[in-house]
Formats: sequence, C-alpha cells, structure tokens
Amino acid sequence: MTTLTEPERRVNRWSERYGPELQRHVAAMLGDAEQAHDIVQDLWVTALRARPEAGDRVNIRAWLYRVATRRALDHVSMQRRRSELLAVHSNELEPGSLPATDAVFGRLSEAAAARVRKGVAELPPRQRNAVWLRWIEELDYATIARRLGSTPEAARANVYQGMKKLRRELVDVWREEAPI
Repeated sequence: MTTLTEPERRVNRWSERYGPELQRHVAAMLGDAEQAHDIVQDLWVTALRARPEAGDRVNIRAWLYRVATRRALDHVSMQRRRSELLAVHSNELEPGSLPATDAVFGRLSEAAAARVRKGVAELPPRQRNAVWLRWIEELDYATIARRLGSTPEAARANVYQGMKKLRRELVDVWREEAPI
C-alpha cells in the first residue's frame, strides 16, 4: 500500500471539499463539462506542485478559484484564436479548392461557394472548427476530437449541428446549384 505524502493528502482534501463546485464554475464558464473536468484535474496537479504564497493564512478556496478561472480563460482564449485562424483560412479558400470528394461542392458556382464559405465562417466556433476539420480537411471524428480537445462524440455532434445550420441557411444554394 502506497502512503500519500502530506501535499498529496492536502490536495485530496481540497479536491473532495472544493472539486464539485470548481467543476460547476468552470463548466459554466466554458459551456462544456468535459473540458471543465480536464481543467479541474489539471488544477489539482498545479495545486500539488505550487502551493499558494503565505502558507496556511491563504484562503485556499479563493486561490483554487483564481487558478481554475485563469485556466478556463486561457482555454477560451486558445479556442478563440483557433477559431479566428480557421475563419481566416476558410475565407482564403478558392472555389475550386473545396474537397473534390464531395461532388456537390465541386459543382458549385463561385457565388455559391462563397456563400458556403461565409456560412461556415459564421457558425459558432466549436461547430465551425468541427465542420472545417471534417469537410475541408477530411479528418475522422477521433482526430477532430484530439485537435479540438474533446471526445469523438462531441466532435460528431458539433459537425452535425453545424451542418444542420448550414443546410437550413443555405437551402436556396442547394436548390439553385443542384443538378437536375
């Protein structure tokens, strides 16, 4: 049987006492319980390595909230930067550079292809990223999940929801461009 060190016991106590509320706090910030779980787990590693200054006089709960909030904000910032990069690249696509494997995209006029690119760029960030990776980069859901820091199920759901919005918003494009 392994004996825990004092710092490990301390972090275990903090995890039991504050873990559920920190999980809810981060999930509310991110809107994603899985990502929140990962951030809170990372928080415990940080707490094990770096104890707050001023010893026992520190309000541990406040320190944990501060670290968790910073991590969540960093995550949001990273996702935003990723989304902005994808949006920039989606605008750079030439009509002929859409995936050749999709016969419908290959037959779109320049105007229709531009509307599709604009529609993709206007999707919510997680959906835009997932749709881009699935249909432009032609990645599988497991790879998309790794790139977006989520699960394959979440990746599949984001692609589905994004495509659903695109179909609804671009129904006239499909009608005009569809072969007879």
